[in-house]
Amino acid sequence: MRFTTILLSALLLVTAAAPASAQDEPRPPVGSVTDFGVQSTALTVFEGFFGADASGRPVVYGVQMGTPGVVAVVDPVTRQHLRTVELPGSSGGWGITQADDGTVYAGSYPNGHVYRYDPAGGEATDLGAPVAGQTVLYGFQPGKDGKIYGGTYPDAHAFSYSPAEGFRDLGAMYEGQQYVMDVAVDPEREVLWAAVGTGGHLIRMDLRTGDKRDIWPEALRGDANHPYDINLVGGKLFVKRSKLQAVVLDPDTGAVLADGFVISSRGTTRVADGKYVYFTSGTALWRYDLTTDTPEAVPGPVVAGGPSVGWGFVNGRLYALIGNYFGDALSYDPVTGASERFKLPFPAQPIDINNVSAGQDGKIYTNLYINGNVATLDPASGKVTELGRVAQTDGWFWHEGKMYLGTYPNGGVMVYDPAQPFKSGTNPRELFRLIGDGQNRPQTFATAAGKLYIGSTPDYGLWGGALTVYDYATGEHTVNRAPVADQGVISLLVRGDTLWGGTTVNGGGGTTPKAKEAKLFTYDLATGTKTAELTPVPGASSITSIVQGPDGLIWGLADGVLFILDPASSRVTRRIELPAGYSGVQDELHVNPDEHVYASLDGYLLRVDPLSKAVTVLRDSSTYRSSQDSAGNLWFRSGTKAANNAVQGGARLLRYTPPADACPGSDLTPHVVIKKTDSGVRNRYRSDGCTVEDLIEDEKYSGRELTRHVAEVVARLVASKVITSAEAAQILRAAHASRNDR
Repeated sequence: MRFTTILLSALLLVTAAAPASAQDEPRPPVGSVTDFGVQSTALTVFEGFFGADASGRPVVYGVQMGTPGVVAVVDPVTRQHLRTVELPGSSGGWGITQADDGTVYAGSYPNGHVYRYDPAGGEATDLGAPVAGQTVLYGFQPGKDGKIYGGTYPDAHAFSYSPAEGFRDLGAMYEGQQYVMDVAVDPEREVLWAAVGTGGHLIRMDLRTGDKRDIWPEALRGDANHPYDINLVGGKLFVKRSKLQAVVLDPDTGAVLADGFVISSRGTTRVADGKYVYFTSGTALWRYDLTTDTPEAVPGPVVAGGPSVGWGFVNGRLYALIGNYFGDALSYDPVTGASERFKLPFPAQPIDINNVSAGQDGKIYTNLYINGNVATLDPASGKVTELGRVAQTDGWFWHEGKMYLGTYPNGGVMVYDPAQPFKSGTNPRELFRLIGDGQNRPQTFATAAGKLYIGSTPDYGLWGGALTVYDYATGEHTVNRAPVADQGVISLLVRGDTLWGGTTVNGGGGTTPKAKEAKLFTYDLATGTKTAELTPVPGASSITSIVQGPDGLIWGLADGVLFILDPASSRVTRRIELPAGYSGVQDELHVNPDEHVYASLDGYLLRVDPLSKAVTVLRDSSTYRSSQDSAGNLWFRSGTKAANNAVQGGARLLRYTPPADACPGSDLTPHVVIKKTDSGVRNRYRSDGCTVEDLIEDEKYSGRELTRHVAEVVARLVASKVITSAEAAQILRAAHASRNDR
């Protein structure tokens, strides 16, 4: 009777605390965001065009990557920087030329617009998109009467523009292909040639009739080593293929005039000196004799130092802009053979961050898109240190204090020791390349039992990724091609003696998927064999992230759907549609020390309650390429998504700090259990990070003390609207039923 009185008193206490009707659970607290600003400025010149300014002064117009992209104007003779012109709405461009009326045109990405620059006026005008739905413009070439020509991605169109007629869409050059990488034009005969990738086509188009035919040699068709840069010089068509092998063709028949040599530059000189066409081959300056169809190194030899990305003649002397990243240049006198290497003062620009990694050394690492520069941030001081250039890093991973990097475009796997000085070529050093195995993007890593596992996606024009196994001790690696047919490997997780892998149906650049939906596969670490594959989200194209959740199950992200899978049964127990869509391999899950799962995708940052599975939107924009540090802070880059889904303005690094957690390592039992009695009440979080199970310390009490303790706790929970009074009563009844349990 006395114990019943205590229970009734406790129930009255709870009832007085709040109405018995259901209460709305308090909204979880939101953490704070700190903006650490632009991390790196660097130089990436995509292409240079040697022309003249409004006064006739020789200049080189360089189109550069930036936020936004810019055109820089530099005098190659006096080596002066004259002007920088912004291209608003762009991140750079792959094409630039000067029309015969003196107007300069640049073609941008990712908005796929043409910009007109008047050297006399000094400002750029956005002319808009020449072809709807395109994101990148390539290969600008001048024609007659102020006209220019170019190509597009992703629908492989060619187009023209002139002040008199505006844009003219010349149509898709080859149906089913995505890239027109370059064009060449014969204005007198009104013929255009288009280099089409990645299937391997070279289209000759009569601009008067619209007739098109493929003149690419039959033996080379279908080869992923496709036409890349093309130039019409001296009535001959010079073609650099995507793997740098060169071929010279008859421009009308496609007959091979010469092959078996290498062009590493962005094409050849536009103007020959009566006999020779110049280009770079490897790091040397070469020439091609138009009269004998013979390629050869120029006498000397002349070391260019890298590939040229722009050519011009000034007073009979050859000038070349060498490489994309350091402002190097070369001049060469064809008469005397004298040459000089020097720098041109192209201005560094803020560039989008490609990837973010929270290092085991406490620093935050960033790598620049395409450029490949690596910088570190010391979060305590805010100091940024630029280490140097590696390559575009599409995946990185920390193991025993060292960083492993997966780099594009050669599929390089590198290792960096932050305890030693950074030195390109030595630290980081390359362990091996996967390009020979048809892979160009190592994207995901996992480790177990002395081995590093690397998931990758295929090279342009190819299907089927790879799972590569690297032995730390021996330095040997084994490549397992296409563990899932025609699919790339973009997420990995070691759980026990099993490696789990997530795939994407996407092939290399320029391809259309052959597979229908992404898979999870399992790989036995002991035997080195694939054991199973399954479809966690039917119809999803990519499984970008898989982690071991706070409940011990596998949590994954597939096309904006969060799935939870029981690894024991390989059964998906839950799928949750997130308020954000798939945005590529950068979509990530992180399991935080506060037990919540954070999802970064499509610019959103989401917080998922591991008990209720409720999703809270923390940020709905400007959240890309996330990484989590040891304290649970999330680091990511900025970015604004345009109408065509391209993300720009990603040069800034930000940190999200979760709210303080009053109960680290919370009890995530699904229901509130008193001793061994299940109350039937769903366990949940209080706003400070404690669960109801954390707060009820039933292991410390028994009998009347247990009931009194539980009554006090649930009364506070009812008052703070964490539970209802009815739920409090259920918990108290469970306490009463458990009074003799210990």
